[in-house]
Amino acid sequence: MHNTKSFVASRGKALLVLLGSICFVAIGVWMTSERPVLGWLTVAFFGLGIPVALFLLLPNSTYLRLDEEGFEMGSFLRKHRFKWTDVTDFRIGSIRGAKMIAIAFHPEYQQHRLGRTVAATLSGMEGAIPNQYNATLEEILEALTTWRQRYGRRSTLQPTAGG
Repeated sequence: MHNTKSFVASRGKALLVLLGSICFVAIGVWMTSERPVLGWLTVAFFGLGIPVALFLLLPNSTYLRLDEEGFEMGSFLRKHRFKWTDVTDFRIGSIRGAKMIAIAFHPEYQQHRLGRTVAATLSGMEGAIPNQYNATLEEILEALTTWRQRYGRRSTLQPTAGG
């Protein structure tokens, strides 16, 4: 079988989201007596973090898997797979202070072109890998860069006449 490397959701980060969400829901409930609309909006918004955090605590619910052909991100019952040749670069980026790994796609990569253009316009990056795994962003960036360099060479051979 293929050589693989996997990163899974960080249980510590999921527990922090869960704890933070529960705290803010409690604050929202407390606020409802003085400011009902704001209190219930707080409860509703931060209440969404509770099932998200619980989902992240499930085994293999969220992962980043590298293999010789490319990488796959799985989260919330969805999978996104990319070939190493689809990507030209990875780097550390951020959106409003939230650090993540930015993905720069090869100009010949045609999938999700409109979405990538919108994302690049809004955030400065065509795609991103969130900071939710059981390794630092720097460790994941190093692995992605190494694997892309090792397995992501685009063929420079041109077809020859008669063969």
